[in-house]
Amino acid sequence: MTRPRTGPRRDPEAQRRALAAAAELLTELGFHKVTMERIAERSGVAKMTLYRWWPNKAAIITDAVRDTLAPATTPDTGSVTTDARTQLDALIKVIAPYGDASVTAAAMSSRGEQGRADLAGILQPWHDSLVTILERGRTRGELAQDFPVTVTADAWMGYVVYRVVFLQQDITEADLTALVTAR
Repeated sequence: MTRPRTGPRRDPEAQRRALAAAAELLTELGFHKVTMERIAERSGVAKMTLYRWWPNKAAIITDAVRDTLAPATTPDTGSVTTDARTQLDALIKVIAPYGDASVTAAAMSSRGEQGRADLAGILQPWHDSLVTILERGRTRGELAQDFPVTVTADAWMGYVVYRVVFLQQDITEADLTALVTAR
């Protein structure tokens, strides 16, 4: 999603430094202790420049970690159960470091509709991957032709996000197995 231009063109090197600093600080300090001042200091990019490019820290942090949150691949082992477990496990590993519910709430509330849209955009490729896995299972005859693919992908995503982000609970292999084998 492109932002409206509010200042001079971004210097690609300065932008890279700012995004790298935001990601590093997030890992080191956690969302709540990252500030635009710290990002400016670490990156060597003026704080005012950061604010011209991003409206707040949630926006720059979202941009900084967006690429690391996308699924790498959609597994295809020939087993819908194995593929779904593998993909859900990968999703858990990606979102668990950002799983503090207050991080999600802060990012969404400070960014309003744009924050909600960004979160949906980050999660959509994972959902699409699960739909692909389930459709392949249906094609291979592992699932009935009338199996509710999209509803199941929605339920799986909801389960993972709810447990990891809001309850801050670990999801075990046994939990994942139970989730993907319940039909």
